[in-house]
This record gives sequence, C-alpha cells and structure tokens, in this order.
Amino acid sequence: MWRGVLYCLALCGGLLGGLAAHADAAAARMVIIIDDVGNNFALGKAAIELPGKVTYAVLPGLAYSERLARMAHEQGKEVMLHMPMANQGQLALGPMGLERDMTAEQLRATLSQALANVPFVAGINNHTGSFLTENANAMQVVMNYLREHDLYFIDSLTSPDSVAFETARALGVPALRRHVFLDHEQTDDFIMGQFSQALGILERGTEVIVIGHPYPETIAFLNWMLPLLPEAGIEVVSPSQLLP
Repeated sequence: MWRGVLYCLALCGGLLGGLAAHADAAAARMVIIIDDVGNNFALGKAAIELPGKVTYAVLPGLAYSERLARMAHEQGKEVMLHMPMANQGQLALGPMGLERDMTAEQLRATLSQALANVPFVAGINNHTGSFLTENANAMQVVMNYLREHDLYFIDSLTSPDSVAFETARALGVPALRRHVFLDHEQTDDFIMGQFSQALGILERGTEVIVIGHPYPETIAFLNWMLPLLPEAGIEVVSPSQLLP
C-alpha cells in the first residue's frame, strides 16, 4: 500500500499541481461512475459512502440492486442502470440482459423490466456489450426507447467499433463516452496509473469520464483521492451535469 501511495504522490501529485495552476482558466470536471453495483451489499454500501457526486451504475435483478439504488438516491447521488448487453465472448449476462437474438419488441420489454427493477434511474450505460453496441439496428431500438423515457446514455466503450454513442446523438438522446477504466487490474499501482491518465486528459481539456467498480482497492483509493481534487480545481459531477 505505501509503495502505491508514494507512487501516486509522485505521479498524480505533479498532475494535480499542474491542474491547480490552471484552475482559473477553465473549470475541470470529472465524472466518476461505479459500475456493477448490486450483488454485494457491503462493498456497494462502502462505494455509495464515497464523498462527493460519485455516480452508481446498478445491475438489474441482483440481490441488492433495488436497495443500493435507493440508498444512493437518498444520499443525493445519481443512479444509472448498468444494462447487460450481449458481448463478443458470449459470456453470461445475468438477469434481464439484452441478448443478440432478441427482437425489437423483446429488447424494449427487457429494458422496461430492468428499469422497473432499479429505481431513480437517470440514464444507462452498457455492462459488457461488445457485440450489441456494434449492432446499429439494436442500438436504434435502445436509443429510441431511451429518448421516449427521457434517459441519457453513456457508452462504456467495451468495443472500439461501438456505434452506441453516434446512434444516441443521431436520435436526439443525450450521450457521453467513457475515457478511462480505472481498475481492470486491482492493484494500487495500476489504479493510480489509470487515474493519472484521467488527470492527463484534464490537462488537455475540461472534462473526463472515469469508470471503476466497487472493489476494496478502488474504494480505498477514491476515499483518499477525492478530497484532494477540489484544491486542484477539479469538480466531481454527475453525468447529467455534463450532458449537452
């Protein structure tokens, strides 16, 4: 742990200082989304208790999905539906997933069922989805449904060939795209390195979207890092605050 802390002080500290020096030039805004909330109550609760406007993407149909969504909402946090979508590896999607062979009617019905299961949803992002997000016809069905229900979409970009973001924008659905995955390796050094990439994006622009998961390592890192961001001129905001 201490090796990781020292690494981040050296790596992230320099970037935070650089951002602080430019804080007056343009407001730097960061969205932090915690995916995969729903099947572990203790870790979900710990993630929800992170300081600031962290956003929570809740999987439908799991043991604690509804309870954790309500808890996040009660604490003033934004809630998203983390919608399982068909992937190239044909991995199991869990409850209420959008499968590759579904008709338009089945896609819409499954979306409706999932949204009924997770309360207070402001928008959705894809859980896996490397197959479905490449399918223009399926994405048109999904985005038309979201437009009808005043929901936004965030493309998790699990595939570089995703057409989800472009389809959403073309159909008038407010949409954003993920920049950095924080923790597909759960080590201090890796998480800190990924976070430094997010800070580097803010050095070149004013907005960045980061996705993490309710892992103990991620929660510990964010509990340490989040209080440091305001001094660097970085505001953590919900996706709704970045939408065009």
